[in-house]
Amino acid sequence: MVEDKFKCRVCGLSQFPDLPWGEDGQDPTYFICACCGVEAGYEDDGLQNCLFIRQHWVEIRRCEWFAPKERPVDWDMAVQIRGIPLAYKGADDERLIQTYLDAGEPSPKGLAALSAVEKPSR
Repeated sequence: MVEDKFKCRVCGLSQFPDLPWGEDGQDPTYFICACCGVEAGYEDDGLQNCLFIRQHWVEIRRCEWFAPKERPVDWDMAVQIRGIPLAYKGADDERLIQTYLDAGEPSPKGLAALSAVEKPSR
């Protein structure tokens, strides 16, 4: 699929208009994914690497965004994972989605936590 060449091989985030692996899908741009933090051409150079990093990102990092300010308000992890290019999908992807959904949304950290705190009324 044409749009697959715009997606991160680990988490499925669209990098449009950037092409993480170039126009031909063979020349990495070393673009860093705002979602999972993977550097195209360094960490995602094969199916097994992508599967290992995806599992770690979901089970250990709980889908923490590398650049939290880039995370859309309506972000849907399951839709994004299901959109991973076919050649990089894993047999465990549905299990990883369920693991994330069962654990619930992680609490915000750092400055992101400040915006989640209710401000006292005057």
